[in-house]
Amino acid sequence: SVVIPTYNRAAYLRQTLESVFAQTFTDYEVVAVDDGSTDETVQVLRSYGQQVRFFRQENAGPGVARNLGMTQARGDYVAFLDSDDIWFPWTLAVFADLILAHNSPTILAGHLVEFREVTELSAVWEKRLRAEVCADYFAASRSGYFVGAGMSVLRREELLKTGGYTEQPINAEDHDLILRLGTAAGFIQVLEPPTLGWRRHFAAATADDRRSFEGIRYLVEQERRGAYPGGDVRARQRREIITRHARPTSLACLWHGFRKEAWQLYCNTFRWHLHLTRWKYLLGFPLRAFLPRR
Repeated sequence: SVVIPTYNRAAYLRQTLESVFAQTFTDYEVVAVDDGSTDETVQVLRSYGQQVRFFRQENAGPGVARNLGMTQARGDYVAFLDSDDIWFPWTLAVFADLILAHNSPTILAGHLVEFREVTELSAVWEKRLRAEVCADYFAASRSGYFVGAGMSVLRREELLKTGGYTEQPINAEDHDLILRLGTAAGFIQVLEPPTLGWRRHFAAATADDRRSFEGIRYLVEQERRGAYPGGDVRARQRREIITRHARPTSLACLWHGFRKEAWQLYCNTFRWHLHLTRWKYLLGFPLRAFLPRR
């Protein structure tokens, strides 16, 4: 099941849907959830008739929209796709081949390339399939893989057990979900070919930094509460993943003037960074904080 949450994306949604319908693998359904759009998004969805099963909800955020989509999905796997991004014709075939070859893993993560104009993607071509296969997501903690919501394929049975995405209005809801799936059997990271064109937008960074701070703070709080699986045995792996998200977020907050938030992330993860011997960050952050910004 391809699940596409959308909010006021009429300008891009048709390109996204056309990239889905251009897949060489054809055994899929498309489930779209409109999160209370006020533009022409619903009209775009309706124009596809029975090709798209779509649902509407009051504006509640992407986590709520994804949760509605996954509960309405009928496939064994759920492939999430953001409504401004693009799949390549081979994307679903790559995931399907890996699922069949590796005993139905829980999590498959794609390989993204960034773009601003869709014409840039014409330079991307289908390379020979390469992937890293791990026992679970935590086992890949040192590799630094980014598993965003719009580039992941998840086994629906395991996804439903977690209760889905947090519905809090934060960034990093996708990282929280993957951490809750951290010990579920089977994690595969696609290395080649690229599977997702991720659209970059010109947007105000400050608002996004604030939401990112709230999201990473949520991950830290969840870890402290023991919300993530694996117990003490997997604690180092979990914290390796969480601190990898915390470092760039704290530095971005510092750069954009959110000094209090930046220091809060630094202090709240200090002990974890110490155990992980991240000396460059532990020493570099205070230095950057006290030096005048150029």
